[in-house]
Amino acid sequence: MLDLNITLLFQLANFFIALFVLNLLLIRPVREIIKKRNGIMDGMAAEADAFNAEATEKLNAYEAELARARQQAGLAREEGRQSGLNEQQDIVGEAQQSARQLLAENRSALRGQAEAALNELRNGISDFSARLGNRLLGNS
Repeated sequence: MLDLNITLLFQLANFFIALFVLNLLLIRPVREIIKKRNGIMDGMAAEADAFNAEATEKLNAYEAELARARQQAGLAREEGRQSGLNEQQDIVGEAQQSARQLLAENRSALRGQAEAALNELRNGISDFSARLGNRLLGNS
């Protein structure tokens, strides 16, 4: 049977003293270290989350800027294309106007030359018919 005597009280006191000393020397410092590490890990996790959020925000801003730049490039390309078409139409219009003017000048010059040649032929016909009449009549 269990003998309850003074040694049990000494062993129990010895156990609680050992527990108190271990608590002071080992358990409390380990708990403090664990709390500090948990705090550091929480801080690092929060910092990592903040970094991820910032990276996501920068990526979204970059994508938005890239989309805006693409849109502006498309608008600039379309404006350039339209400007080129307008310039092309202006150049073609000027060339057609110049061609019409040149054609009108050439037609006018040809009419003048044709009228001059016709007048010359008309003037030459009377002389030619007089010479022909003289030859036919024998007045050579």
